[in-house]
Amino acid sequence: MGIYAINDDENACTTVCTNGLAQYREALRDGELAGDVPRCLVSLGLLQPLKATGSEAGGGAGAGGRGESAVRYLPVPPAIAAMTLAHPIEQAIEEQQSVLDRLTAALSPMEAVYRHEQQQRESRIQPLVGEETINAATWLALEACTDQLLTAHPRGGRPVGLLAEALPRVLAAAGRGVRQRSLYSHTMRSHGPTLAYAEQVTGVGAEVRTVGIAFEQLIVCDRAIAFIPVHTPKGSHAHALAIREPGLIDYIIHTFEGLWEQAEPVTFKTSQTRPPRLTSEIQRTILKLMVNGHTDEAISKRLGLSARSIGTHIKRAAELFGSRSRAELGYNLAKAGALDIGCPLTTGPRVDAPVLSGS
Repeated sequence: MGIYAINDDENACTTVCTNGLAQYREALRDGELAGDVPRCLVSLGLLQPLKATGSEAGGGAGAGGRGESAVRYLPVPPAIAAMTLAHPIEQAIEEQQSVLDRLTAALSPMEAVYRHEQQQRESRIQPLVGEETINAATWLALEACTDQLLTAHPRGGRPVGLLAEALPRVLAAAGRGVRQRSLYSHTMRSHGPTLAYAEQVTGVGAEVRTVGIAFEQLIVCDRAIAFIPVHTPKGSHAHALAIREPGLIDYIIHTFEGLWEQAEPVTFKTSQTRPPRLTSEIQRTILKLMVNGHTDEAISKRLGLSARSIGTHIKRAAELFGSRSRAELGYNLAKAGALDIGCPLTTGPRVDAPVLSGS
C-alpha cells in the first residue's frame, strides 16, 4: 500500500484561492451557497453539497433545467474539514506503521547474526603492541607454517640478536618443506651478519632478493596470516597488525610479488664470500629519495644506512655532476637520465645536459 496523499487527483486544489476566501465568507454569512462555487472549497471540504429532496429535484428540472447550477452548499467549519481530511491520512499512517513493525520484527533476529559476523571479521585484524608481543605472535605463526613463508625487510641489515633468534626457526620451517622467499633492500649486501644469515637460509632452499624500491616490512605465512607494522605519530615501530582477512592477505601478497619480480637475486658462490654489492643501485635509490625531497635522516631510516653514508653518496654524485646544491643535482640527474634503470652512475652528465650556474 502506498503512502496516502491528500487527493489522488494531481490537479486537486490544496490551497484556497482569493475568490474561494470571499465565497466562503459569504456562505458563512448567508448560511449556504448555490450554483457554481470555487472548486478549492469543495476539494478541501469547506463546502458540503446539500442533498436535494425529491420535490426540489423535480422542481429544479421543471424550473428551467438548471440541474447542477441549483445545487446548494453548506459551509463547514475548518476544524471539521481538517479532521475529515486527516482521517484517511491517519489511517494510512497506522497501516504503514503496522507494516514497519512487522518488518522490524522480521529483521530483529538477523541483527544478532550480523553483529556476530562483524565481530568475527574484526577479530581477523588484531593489533599487536610491544616487541615481545609482536615477536611471540610471529614466531607462533612461523612454527605453524607448512607451505609458504614470505618476508620483506626494507632496512637492509637486521639486528644480530634477531637474526640469531630467527635462524633456527627458519631452518626448521625449511625442514618441513616450507618454501621461503625473503626480500631486502640493496643495502643488505654490505651488512655482514645479514649476508651470513642469507647464505645459511639459501643453503636449505630459501630464495633471497634485494631491490632498490622503497617498501614496507611484512611477513606472510601460508596465505593464512600476515603481519605488517603500524607507524605511530611518535615513530615507534613496536606496533603491528596480525591480519587474517583473506582479501587483505591476497592484496599484500600481490604487492610482494610485484616487488619480487623487480628484485635482484642474492647468490653465493664458492669463489666469493659475498654477492656483489650493487653499489650503483644503492646510489640510485638514495638519489631518487633525495630528489623526492627526503632528508638524509629520512633516507637513513628507510634504507638502514647511517646518515653520514647517505651524505657521502650524495656528495659524490654532486661532484660527479658538477652540482652545487641539491636542487641543481636533481636537475642534472634528470637531464642526464641517471636515475633510469640500467644507466650507470660512474660517468658525469651527458653532453646535452647543461650544468646550471648558481645555487
